Amino acid sequence: MNKLIINSANAVEEDIEEKIIDMMRPEFNFICSNPVRASILHLLVNSADVNHTMQVEYIAHRIGKRHSLVTYHLEQLAEWKLVEVVKNNRYGSKVKRSIWGLNLKYPNLIREIYTRILKIFFTQNDLEKMCNINRNARIHS
Repeated sequence: MNKLIINSANAVEEDIEEKIIDMMRPEFNFICSNPVRASILHLLVNSADVNHTMQVEYIAHRIGKRHSLVTYHLEQLAEWKLVEVVKNNRYGSKVKRSIWGLNLKYPNLIREIYTRILKIFFTQNDLEKMCNINRNARIHS
């Protein structure tokens, strides 16, 4: 978690964040227990070199899940204010949300969720395995 780059927030923003955390606390286990959501958060938290952002296709490839499933879980994480769309791309008349990242407006929320994932649901080793499904397949082929 020490790789997470956080901009310091002022007191008003911290108060808002604390209220959000208190409202969401009953849902923490539901959020953290899902391996797809945990994998997505793990990848984003540990991608400080790209400002905690990734393309949906890359996330899907890394965790070995369909693009549509990853998008579904990203949308859920966005509802909980953990991630946000960073960049949209246009494909003809369609606008697609192509790059997602951590919602750095709420660093304490992200920290609490990620800490709970590691303490209760998955080890660091578990998360690394879940996030390297296709990398491992290529290495052993």
